[in-house]
Amino acid sequence: MTAAPFQLPALLPPLRQNLQLFPAAPERSGAPTWVIQDPISNRFYRIGWLEFELLSRWRGQSPEQLLDSVRDETPLHADESELTELLRFLQEGQLLDQRNPAQTDRLIQHYRKSRSNPFKQLLHNYLFFRLPLVRPTRFLQSLAAHTGWLYQPATLWVLGCIALLGLGLTFREWDQFVASFQASLSPAGLIGYLLAIMLVKSIHELGHALTATRYGLRVSHMGIAFVVLWPMLYTDTSEAWRLQSRRQRLAVDSAGIIAELGVAAIATLAWHLTANSDLKQIFFFLATTSWVLTLAINTSPFMRFDGYFIASDFLELPNLHQRSFAVARTVIRRRLLGLNEADPEPLSPALKRFLFIFALITWVYRLVVFIGIAVAVYYLFFKLLGILLFIVEITWFVLRPVWGELKVWYARRSEVKHWRKRLAWACLLGLLVLAALPLPYRVEAYGVMLPVRSHTFYSPIAAQLQQLPAPGRGIVEQDETVFQLSQPELQHQLELARIEDAAVQAQLQGLLGFTDGEQQRRSLQSRRAVHASDIEGYSQELARLTLKAPFAGVLTDLDPHLSNGVWVDSRTPLATLIDPSEWIAEVFVEQSAVGRVQLGAQLRFYPSIQSTLPLSGSVVAIDPSLSKQLPHPMLSARFGGPIAIIESGNGLQPRDPLYRVRVKLNGSPVSLEQQTGKALIDGTPTSWLADAFKPALIVLIRESGF
Repeated sequence: MTAAPFQLPALLPPLRQNLQLFPAAPERSGAPTWVIQDPISNRFYRIGWLEFELLSRWRGQSPEQLLDSVRDETPLHADESELTELLRFLQEGQLLDQRNPAQTDRLIQHYRKSRSNPFKQLLHNYLFFRLPLVRPTRFLQSLAAHTGWLYQPATLWVLGCIALLGLGLTFREWDQFVASFQASLSPAGLIGYLLAIMLVKSIHELGHALTATRYGLRVSHMGIAFVVLWPMLYTDTSEAWRLQSRRQRLAVDSAGIIAELGVAAIATLAWHLTANSDLKQIFFFLATTSWVLTLAINTSPFMRFDGYFIASDFLELPNLHQRSFAVARTVIRRRLLGLNEADPEPLSPALKRFLFIFALITWVYRLVVFIGIAVAVYYLFFKLLGILLFIVEITWFVLRPVWGELKVWYARRSEVKHWRKRLAWACLLGLLVLAALPLPYRVEAYGVMLPVRSHTFYSPIAAQLQQLPAPGRGIVEQDETVFQLSQPELQHQLELARIEDAAVQAQLQGLLGFTDGEQQRRSLQSRRAVHASDIEGYSQELARLTLKAPFAGVLTDLDPHLSNGVWVDSRTPLATLIDPSEWIAEVFVEQSAVGRVQLGAQLRFYPSIQSTLPLSGSVVAIDPSLSKQLPHPMLSARFGGPIAIIESGNGLQPRDPLYRVRVKLNGSPVSLEQQTGKALIDGTPTSWLADAFKPALIVLIRESGF
C-alpha cells in the first residue's frame, strides 16, 4: 500500500529516554533482531539489523548524516525511504520525545481523533477489552522458589504414566464414560462444567505466569479478557520476546497446555479410583473440561491461542498469521489476477507454500468460528440486540477483510488483462448457474430394519416346557406346534372337575324312575352345568399351552437355556418367528431434511452387519409429526446407537427433532436378526440458492416481529 506523504525533518527528533533496547532471538534466516520495550504501555516492538543500526546512531543526527554513517560503518545500505518508514513507525508508536508545542498539539489531535467516534470505541470494547485484576509479581516470585520440582523431567514422566493409565481405563470402560457424560448434560451439570472451566483456566494461566517468572520475566498483571463479551482469563507474558532461547519461549508458550494436561491426567485416573459419587462427579468435570479445552481450543494454531504462539516460536516465524496472510494475498493476486505483486519478504519456495496453505486453512477455520460466535451472540441476547450484534460480528470479522481485499482489486483493475476479466465473469456466471440448478440430493438417516411379519412366543401362564424345537431347526411351517407346555395344577383341576362331573352324572342316572326325585334332579343338573363350564375353561387354558406357528417362517432368538422340564413365566420371550420374505425399515430423518423426502422415493439401506451389500427400497409412509420417543432402544447413543437422546421419565426422547419414515425393502438381509443401519434416500432435487434463501427467509419472517 502506498504510504501517505511524509517529510523528513532537518534534524531527527530525540527518542524517549525510558525506552529499553535489548537483543532478541534471531530470524529464521539467522539475521539478528532486537526488541524495543515501551515500559509505559508495556508494548514490545521487534526490529531488524538495519533499524538497530539506525537507532544506535540516532541522537543529534540529521537524516543525511545518519544515512552516511550507516553506509560508512556497516555493510548495510540505507536509503531515505527506509529512514522515512522508521521515523513514521516511531512517531505512530509514540516512541519519540515530543516536547515542543507543535508535537504536543499533534499528540493532542491524535488523542482527540481516537476519541472522536464513540461508535468505534463501543465497537472496539465490544469485540475485545481487558480487565486487569492482580499484579502478581511478588506472589509469583515467592511461589516459583518452592515449585521447582514441577519442572523436573521426573514430574513429566509421572504425569505421562498417569495419563496413559487413566486413558487406558477410560477406553476399557467407555460405555460408563459415555453414560456419565450424557447424565451430566443437565442444568446442574452445566454449572459444574462452568466451575471446572474456571478452575482449569486459572491453573492454565498460573502455569504461564510461573514459567515466565522462572526465566526472569516480569508478569505485570493477570486478569480477564472479554472477547465478544465472552470472559477469558489471561496472563500478560509479553516480555517473552526478551528470551533469546527458543526452548525457553516454547516452555512459556506450552506451560498452560501442560498444566491442563496434568489436571486432565490426574482427574481422569482419580475418576476411576474414587468411590464417592460426589468426588467422582467433580473429577469427571475436571477431566472432560481439561481434555476438551486443551485438544480442541488451546492447541489450535489458527486462532491466537497457545497453539499459535507455539507454532510461531517452533517455526521461528514471529507474526505468523500476518506473514502468512501477506503471502497468501500475494499468491492470489498473482495467480488469479495476474498482478505483478512483489513478495512481502524473501522466503524459500517450500516455506512460501506452507504459509499459503496455512493461511487458507486459517481463513476457513476463522470463518466457521466467527459465524458460530455470531450465531451464539444472536441467541444470547434479546431479539433486537441479538440481530444488531450478529450483523456487527459478520461485518467486522467476515465481510470487512473481504471488502478490503476487493477494494485493492478494484483499485488495480487496470493492471488485469482483459482475458482474465472475461474468464472471471464467465466463472462467476457459471457458479451462479450451477447454484441455481436443481441438483440431486441424498438424505441420510439412521434406523432399524425388521420383518413385516413377526411373532414372539410367550407362555400364556407360568408353565413347564414339555416340547421345544430341536437345536438348529429354524424353518417352521404354518400351524406347526413350536412349544408344548404343561401346567400340572391346571391339569389336576381338570381331572377333579371331570371326576365330579362323572359323580353327578351317576347320581342323575340313579334317580331315573323315581317320581319324587324331580327337585333333587334339578339341583344335580345345575351342579353338572357348573362342572361342564369348569371342564371347558380348564381345557381351553390347557389348549393355550400348545404354541403353534401363525405363519410359515424362520425361528430366531431361541432362548438357549430352555429345555424340557424348565418352568417359564408369561413375561419371558421363548423365541421369535419371522417371515424372511418381506422386510421394512423404520428410519428417522432430521427436521431440516424431511421436506425433501417424498412417498415413493428410492433409497439404499446399509445394514450394520452387511454394510457393503445395501438393500434397495422405497418410502411408503412418513409420520406427520415429530417422534417424541425413540421406539427402538438399540438406536440410542446410550446403547451404542447413532441417535443422541435425552433420558426422561417418558422414555428415550430424541435430542434433535426427528421424523419417522417407513421404508419397504427389496430382498432379504444376510442376517435375519433385527439390526440397525443407515439409509441414503433420494431427496427432491433443489438448488443451492433455494436452500440458502429459504432458511434465511424463514428466519427473517420469524424475527420480523419485535
